[in-house]
Amino acid sequence: MQIVMELLRNFEQLNKNDVFLAGGKGASLGEMIQVGISVPPGFVILSTAFEKFLEKTDLNIEIDSILHSVNHKKTHTIENASEKIKALILGAEMPGNISEEIQKFFKNLNTKYVAIRSSATAEDSASAAWAGQLESYLNTIEENLLENVKKCWASLFTPRAIFYRFEKDLHKQKISVAVVVQKMVESEMSGVAFSVHPITQDKNQLIIEAGFGLGEAIVAGHITPDSYVVEKTEWRILDKNINFQKKMLVVADGGGSKWQELTEKQSKRQVLFDSEILDLAKLIVKIERRFGFPVDVEWAKKTDKFYVLQSRPITTLATQRVQEMSTEYVRIFESTGMPFLINSITIEHYKPLNAVAIFRDNLWTTYLPKKVQAETLKYGIELFGHKNKFMQYVKDFEEYKKRSIKLFDDVCSREKIFRNDLENFFNLISELWLYYRKTEFFYVDDAYRKSQQDKTTAKNLRHLEEIKNSGRGHLNKMIFGDTSYLSKALKILSKQFEISPDNLFWYSKDEVMGLYEKKSIDEMKIRNRKFAYVFLIKNGTLITFQGEQAKDFISSFIVEVSKDEIRGIVANPGKVRAKAKVMKYGADTFDKVSQIIKKMKNGDILVAETTSPEIIAACKKASAILTNQGGLLSHAAIVSRELNIPCIVGLNNITHLVSDGDILDVDAINGTVRILK
Repeated sequence: MQIVMELLRNFEQLNKNDVFLAGGKGASLGEMIQVGISVPPGFVILSTAFEKFLEKTDLNIEIDSILHSVNHKKTHTIENASEKIKALILGAEMPGNISEEIQKFFKNLNTKYVAIRSSATAEDSASAAWAGQLESYLNTIEENLLENVKKCWASLFTPRAIFYRFEKDLHKQKISVAVVVQKMVESEMSGVAFSVHPITQDKNQLIIEAGFGLGEAIVAGHITPDSYVVEKTEWRILDKNINFQKKMLVVADGGGSKWQELTEKQSKRQVLFDSEILDLAKLIVKIERRFGFPVDVEWAKKTDKFYVLQSRPITTLATQRVQEMSTEYVRIFESTGMPFLINSITIEHYKPLNAVAIFRDNLWTTYLPKKVQAETLKYGIELFGHKNKFMQYVKDFEEYKKRSIKLFDDVCSREKIFRNDLENFFNLISELWLYYRKTEFFYVDDAYRKSQQDKTTAKNLRHLEEIKNSGRGHLNKMIFGDTSYLSKALKILSKQFEISPDNLFWYSKDEVMGLYEKKSIDEMKIRNRKFAYVFLIKNGTLITFQGEQAKDFISSFIVEVSKDEIRGIVANPGKVRAKAKVMKYGADTFDKVSQIIKKMKNGDILVAETTSPEIIAACKKASAILTNQGGLLSHAAIVSRELNIPCIVGLNNITHLVSDGDILDVDAINGTVRILK
């Protein structure tokens, strides 16, 4: 009996104070049962069982040693550590006393199917949301019960989970994992709910999403659910968005799940009646009040009864309503046709910078808070002003490029891509920005100013153009154009999963990985993202909007400026009056750059987001260069000095204020541009 109490507990024996034993999910389920909320029966394999497993198999010392080798800024060290640790855990035999107790508790549930979810002991806290970092296995049966438990244990060491603990500075804390085993509810209806409106952050409104069948279909994005907004003080339904659902996910014979067609009448009806919406809303508020913070709840309904499957804090809420203005930011990049997937992959190394990316009208623009720019410029002075730091940066960048090309060539030569290889592929694309961003104006401009008095900085900066051009070439090979590695990989995945490459470009990175679990997203989500999307990072936490919600954010974010006189930074002095040639190209038109350049006439003023080696021919035709992006050591600045033509950078949105053929008066003495027409 002592062993049972030490290693496993039924939900009824747990409460919110048992996080270190049962993890966030387990403790939360126990707490809800204590206050009479209907939770499907189950038990938790406590973190002590996992620690006992490591001790009895002698894996604890070996795992600690592997984790000490990790440098989370170098993706390959994370991947290598993850593969080694997972192989050790899955290959080890579970001690008899643990396996016997698990099987005994399972039999006591008197059910064929259970859901198994990992529950980290640092999980579901309001400051560190592990949601999506660890694994879940639905419709598990007795035959694969123990194997899935070990997979949950191993999920504490996926590349994503290892990176997360380093990124959130949790690697010095003791983190263990419990496993929740819960009787599956073969739900007639299911969904998720948020006790605070996640977009407007109105604390007096909650949102319920509802669909027919198992909730996995909503969580994975397979269906577009109904959504209902409820006012919490007056218990009024403020808004209902009813969506047609043609099929629902149900439990399949022998485990797993399958799709079942809905009748035409059922597919068109509101999932929850108004009275049910209000009943569920009151249940959500009861949970919120019990825990004392906003909650994200997964629920299910069967035979007129609501069940709560899990509850966790909403961690994507800012302390105030999400209301940002571009005047508080520095505009950094712009491109046309930037697919959602590329942004999802590349955003990882911009999280520490609290960057914002917006996409509307096929135009993608990114911003950096002005306060953060002050920090990056300071970092740039330290990096370029220190011989050893700079040499190490160059060495690491070169090693990364060699390492990534080797894997890219390997992955893109195959007929099928394995999950692990695709995760490494995406991580290596993302890693480029760890190095490449440090060549941009928001790192180098103050270092350039200092180089006039500092020989070490001046010497190091002489290599910057070569480093940046090499990095830009690597970037182009990775993600831009039909022959890029990303395009090649998506064509392979397209055949592998029977989804068009164009649609895959509008998945998120995690959603592409979800294809290996037979999860796909619906066309509505893709259409919404093509219409508009936002990636907003607040205090290192990523918030995404899409569709109308994204459009509303963008409308309030963008502050229009006067076009009477446009000011920027002089990169090379001089004065010119001539016709403008506005050059816009991006992810969707990269292969057509040469055609755009041919249309430019000698003596035109080149107006562009920025310049780069692929448009050097346009620079040579130009009588002056004007760019949105800032940067005294940008490609445009360097080339204009070589060609001895006026250049103004950092004009922010001149490509939107000027049209082809406009007559411009460029004063690159005072840094101003006037549109004369």
